[in-house]
Amino acid sequence: MGIVFHQYISPYSFVMGILWFNAFILLGLLMRKLRFPIKFSVVPLLLLLVLSVLRMIIAIEMPGARIILSETFYPAIINFSRYEIVSFRVFDLPISIGNVFIFIWVLVSTCLIVRYLYNYFGEFGSLRIIFRSNVRDEYAESLLAEMIGSDKYFRVYRNGCFSMAIATAVKPHIILPKYEFPPDELRAILLHEWKHIRDKDYLTGLIVNIICFVFWWNPLVYIFKRNFCFVKELKCDHFAVSKSNDVNSFLSAIYLLDKVKKEKNAKYLSYTGVNTLVSANDELVDRLEILVLHGKSRSKRILTNTFYSLVIFALFFASYMLVVLPAFWESPYVIASAETFTEEYQESGGVFRPGEAFFIDNGDGTFSLYIEGQFVVYVDETHPFLSWMPVYTRDEIDD
Repeated sequence: MGIVFHQYISPYSFVMGILWFNAFILLGLLMRKLRFPIKFSVVPLLLLLVLSVLRMIIAIEMPGARIILSETFYPAIINFSRYEIVSFRVFDLPISIGNVFIFIWVLVSTCLIVRYLYNYFGEFGSLRIIFRSNVRDEYAESLLAEMIGSDKYFRVYRNGCFSMAIATAVKPHIILPKYEFPPDELRAILLHEWKHIRDKDYLTGLIVNIICFVFWWNPLVYIFKRNFCFVKELKCDHFAVSKSNDVNSFLSAIYLLDKVKKEKNAKYLSYTGVNTLVSANDELVDRLEILVLHGKSRSKRILTNTFYSLVIFALFFASYMLVVLPAFWESPYVIASAETFTEEYQESGGVFRPGEAFFIDNGDGTFSLYIEGQFVVYVDETHPFLSWMPVYTRDEIDD
């Protein structure tokens, strides 16, 4: 008879959320490898990225979900994580493999966040120097104001330390390299960077970075970050092209920026608040190919987006209807009435929740299991439930 310690919000919910996050990221990686965004559209990939984060954050188990009991693999991982490396305790906590991992996890995450904030404010200081220098490009500002219909709180700066155009986060400014771009190419660059500012991409970038800091031990979060940056840049590409109705000027602008970057090999800021137009070569090629094919078969792309988006939504909701839990098998000390009780309890839909089940230490090497105030079974000290349920003495219960 298998007995499961289960609740709708539990450590298992968190584990399932991470597993499904990984599954969605792997699916997104497969879509990239099959050149799905180029053949069809980037919309399903964007939807997949958003839902992967939601699946990890909303880590709950839905009522009526199908439960799959893991009898070997899952319990083995739990037992391994609870293995005590040394016999003494720190703050009444055992020094187990799982606790050591959690300590290292929190420590590294904290260090990454502190380093990130240090670099952020350090680079913001560099930006303030540029802003105070007042080396503004009034011609670029007038071009952008004409295109977007407003120049409120908006400035464009030129600086020779930069080899590419960037959009800053703290203030809605654009910094351009000291290079004389033709008017059409300059318009395309400004529209791309302004789209980053208008959509507040620095906030979504901050969220992605936090996810990477918290789950630094998971290699798939870095694939997630790369896909996110790809989709973010492509979104701004489409905006620049749709506003100017000139794909060739945008392609030329990217070529010129890439040329400046290679010629100058200059430094540029890299914190979350900076968005750059030129990315890695392989991603840049994909983006350009998508832009060239953007205007073709529009009706076909709409149907394809709708179909694959519905499939991804269905997969997202289906992920909540499947739960994998560890199955702990009762010891040979179980009495006949206990087996009957647990059978009826589970067949009627009962689950063991915190506060409903506990052990009483009998003082002779055995323990009494109580569920909802009813005695169920005597077990010895090797019973796996002792690692999960509270253990009380007779005096504590009487009090």
